[in-house]
Amino acid sequence: MKRPRPATLPSVTMEMPTRCGKIYVTVAVDANGLPFETFVRFGKAGHCGAAIFDATTKLLSCALRSGMDPREAVKALGGIGCHCGKDSCMSAVSMVLREVLELPKSCKHALRSNRQAL
Repeated sequence: MKRPRPATLPSVTMEMPTRCGKIYVTVAVDANGLPFETFVRFGKAGHCGAAIFDATTKLLSCALRSGMDPREAVKALGGIGCHCGKDSCMSAVSMVLREVLELPKSCKHALRSNRQAL
């Protein structure tokens, strides 16, 4: 069952260089510091990749909110190549998810504390 989205969530946004240019990957985390939803924005708007990522991140967010283990998402997206090579935008999303999962507990606590201060 998909968990309802709280009014506010702490998040991490990382700029990732890819062969398509810079992308900005945002991962919002739940009260336990686990990925809850994702967003991707391209440095340049309006191309097909932006539409594909809107759909991909909506599906990924739905899966995370429905109980998918975030490590499975890291595995599923990691290593996906495209016509530009193996360092694709999908791999960049996988790397950011992995980094958020590997954040020290102190950082996750700080994210929660910032949310509570709002």
